Amino acid sequence: MKPVVVFSALLVLATLLPGSLQRNVENPDFKPNCLVGGPDIYDPTQAEKVLWFDVNLDLPPRQRFKQIAAAYKNEIRAVFDVLNYFLTIIPGVNAWELIGNITASALDKGMIMNPYKDEVLGIAEVLEVPIGNLVFLNIFYEMSRFCTSIVAQTEDNKDLYHARNLDFGQLFVWDIAAQSWGLTDALKKVSVNINFFKNGQLLFKGSTLAGHVGVLTAMKPHKFSLSMNAKVQPDLINVAKWYMGAYENTDLQFVMYFERWLFENCDTFQCAREKIAGVELLTGAYFILGGANPGEGSVLVRNTTSVQFERKLFDGDNDWFVLQTNYDPDKEPLFIDNRRDPGNACMKKLGRSQVGMKGIYTVLSSKPTLNKTTVHTVIMSVTKGYFETFIQKCPNPCWAF
Repeated sequence: MKPVVVFSALLVLATLLPGSLQRNVENPDFKPNCLVGGPDIYDPTQAEKVLWFDVNLDLPPRQRFKQIAAAYKNEIRAVFDVLNYFLTIIPGVNAWELIGNITASALDKGMIMNPYKDEVLGIAEVLEVPIGNLVFLNIFYEMSRFCTSIVAQTEDNKDLYHARNLDFGQLFVWDIAAQSWGLTDALKKVSVNINFFKNGQLLFKGSTLAGHVGVLTAMKPHKFSLSMNAKVQPDLINVAKWYMGAYENTDLQFVMYFERWLFENCDTFQCAREKIAGVELLTGAYFILGGANPGEGSVLVRNTTSVQFERKLFDGDNDWFVLQTNYDPDKEPLFIDNRRDPGNACMKKLGRSQVGMKGIYTVLSSKPTLNKTTVHTVIMSVTKGYFETFIQKCPNPCWAF
């Protein structure tokens, strides 16, 4: 009975994700606003507000993330509180506790591989929270990340920039007074940057959310970079089947754990591209990949078993950049969530000659690419080794999604 209840809870979540918003609505009075050509809004000192931590991959897994967990103990618990409050929508069921219990059972069965399992166990020891709820939080990120990612080549072909807006928290408790989503605000407070070390050497840099052991955005300096966007309608049925044990003893990968695995095991753009194309995934996703050499930029549209489509730099109308949101290239965005067309238009206005940290930040700070669910913006230069994360806030009037 319990797996069925969890399955039902997941379906409730599915109906509340933006993929369900294909209803007819009046045209909202929120017009695209490209900030290119206006006042300079790029302030690199603001990136200092997102703290850096070192994770030593040579340590025992349970020890690796404890420093981060201790620093953000209260803030991670606040994320739990938002989800717990939201899940009271299921009458007569303590869904937060129930999902936590079922997820803990899945953990006991070995359905989350090591070292990630032991890393999460170490975090739970610090937070003093139920392990099942912490594991669910990690899985939850698998299902709902509505983002914009960009890879762009400079005019002289010497530098390549990769950036993304992390949009997360839509429909999870609207704060009327603050005019913002409760979950989005809570996640802003747990945004962290991590230097991953192995054998005493920097292996890669990543951006994630405290309490999570995967990475959302990452870069191996002078090698390659990667961001990953969710599909507008995630493979929620697969997640439910995973809960019910259908994928025990398989090689199925969680996408964000796989993303971290890539940076631990690949040193080149081509290696990463080949591994992305071949892995079997729990959910489909968009992998936005950048390299260190001219023309190394690609969007790989993945389903759970194969590449559906690939779009490359210098392949199409906007050949010097690729911009990906949460829709297949041949699919129209939802009417109330069209970040793609305004984003492409703003990139064209920017022009190839202005590609850089300042220019890309300006595009990603333009509405509706910037919206009420935007947690943070990450900007990377693979060639120069720059990695900056900015907490974002969308001033009114601002579209809620």
